[in-house]
Amino acid sequence: MPAPHAVILDFNGTLSDDEPLLSRIVGEVLREEAGVELAPEEAADLTGVSDPEIVARALRRAGVEETVELRDRILRARIDRYMEEVVLAPTIGEDAKAFVGAVAERIPVAIASGAFREEIELVLELAGIREHFAAVICLDDVTRSKPDPESYQLALAKLNAARSMTRSIVARDTLAIEDSGVGVAAAKAAGLACAAIAGDKRVEAEAQFVIERLDEAAAKELLGG
Repeated sequence: MPAPHAVILDFNGTLSDDEPLLSRIVGEVLREEAGVELAPEEAADLTGVSDPEIVARALRRAGVEETVELRDRILRARIDRYMEEVVLAPTIGEDAKAFVGAVAERIPVAIASGAFREEIELVLELAGIREHFAAVICLDDVTRSKPDPESYQLALAKLNAARSMTRSIVARDTLAIEDSGVGVAAAKAAGLACAAIAGDKRVEAEAQFVIERLDEAAAKELLGG
């Protein structure tokens, strides 16, 4: 595709290298709070799905009633443990930081994620890159999570709202970067072009092209040098 006018990044597994961490924590918390075992293949099937939906599916598969109290307790424990661990071992590496910085110098950058805001904001602050994002859309902002296009539609609207009287960015000129099938589906449903981070052949096949890794070289190639 031609050089995009804006980039909207997924967060977990795309910008933040945290999918193994999330999978482990979700498994631990489900076991401790609900006595539910999450098999590795089940965890793989839930990549890109929002935390409330992961909890609902896991409890349903195990035949455990999903009460509001149980769901909220599991989610709170999951968030707290994640935030404790990313402070000890940050999940955004130097290459990804360089990618964000290089892109943000040229065009607007946003996040569209199914994660909770407190997690995203903490990780971005730890990485020192929060200022590069003109919009951060998270689970707290939407009524329907991916694969619904709402998060991408809202991110694009926020980018345009920040542009004041300048020319609007349209969906077809905006690139989404994703690592999951549900994320690619959401971006495409919103009318965005979509690239996949290399790693899952099924996801790569659904996207329009593949980015091997987020780094400064990828940013330069994406923006045309």
